[in-house]
Amino acid sequence: CGHDKRFGVNNVATTAAAVAAYAAVAAFGAPDLVISAGTAGAFAQRGAALNDVFLSSKCIFHSRRIPGEDGELEEYGFGHIRSPNLSALAAAVGLKVGVVSTSDSLDCTPTDLALLLGEGASVKEMEAASVAWVCQQLRVPFFALKAVTDLVDGGEATREEFERNLAAAAAEL
Repeated sequence: CGHDKRFGVNNVATTAAAVAAYAAVAAFGAPDLVISAGTAGAFAQRGAALNDVFLSSKCIFHSRRIPGEDGELEEYGFGHIRSPNLSALAAAVGLKVGVVSTSDSLDCTPTDLALLLGEGASVKEMEAASVAWVCQQLRVPFFALKAVTDLVDGGEATREEFERNLAAAAAEL
């Protein structure tokens, strides 16, 4: 997603991911496939362990809460952007398959946690659903590939666990 010159860090989260995905497709033409590869937190209760690599079955947003009387705005908020069925590929190369959920926060509020679990999320991260949304708008196939750096339900502070496991998860990816 590029580098932020003001703060001297890599750009992260939904806005940077959406802009970078759109700019790449606009600059180079519609690709055959877009892959959002990176790291994420995951849920031990969904079978995740540190350094596992997950392939998305679908991507959702767990922090876009848009209530509405008929439920359509709420559904729009979640996104529910399906990935191609790549379960045979995942099995052949030893990947896990699961729902990838995106927000702009590294932490997880109790409301976010309830939504994540209610939607069946295996993985929590900060970019994939935004890239998936752009790809859906532009009719480009998409999936996410995420290596686990931290366990959302593991009881340890996210940032410390993420930083300690980043190199190993990236190598696994």
